[in-house]
Amino acid sequence: MDDILKTCKYEAKGEQAFVPHYEPAFRWGKPEEYPFIFFEHRSRLNREGRSANCSWYQDCKDVDPGDERWDDVAKINPLDGLKLGVKNGDRIRLISPTGQLECTAKLWEGVRPGTIGKCYGQGHWAYGRIAAQDFEKRLPRGGNNNDILPSDFDRLSGSTTRHGGVTRIRVEKV
Repeated sequence: MDDILKTCKYEAKGEQAFVPHYEPAFRWGKPEEYPFIFFEHRSRLNREGRSANCSWYQDCKDVDPGDERWDDVAKINPLDGLKLGVKNGDRIRLISPTGQLECTAKLWEGVRPGTIGKCYGQGHWAYGRIAAQDFEKRLPRGGNNNDILPSDFDRLSGSTTRHGGVTRIRVEKV
């Protein structure tokens, strides 16, 4: 049993595995290389994923705390922004162990230092002319979170680990 738990990335051994206990979060990426924990959230305007191609969605995007109209922003705590030399409106690249994306930096006190948040739903040029920055050139408006999130699952339940802060990232100015 202990070998199965170890293979499934659990730290519990023996009888502890069968009673409620704490397991530290498993995250992709080493903190030295990827110092920030990435999290995503859903827009209150997003209805099944293709809302990014609606003008009302882009025009009202600022109803989501920290977001901006007609833009795709990564929300960074101002203290972290200062350390990174990043300002509001800077183009940045978020890099994880599995991929990267580009978007706009937004310094916002609504995120905890050491974490970077971004709304799900942008970064799709193929959804249409509004979702795209430039539809003819196939340029998306912002970045697709799927590009930096690993496909990972809890080995015992089969549940996705997508929303558990599963990946670490680093930030570079573009």
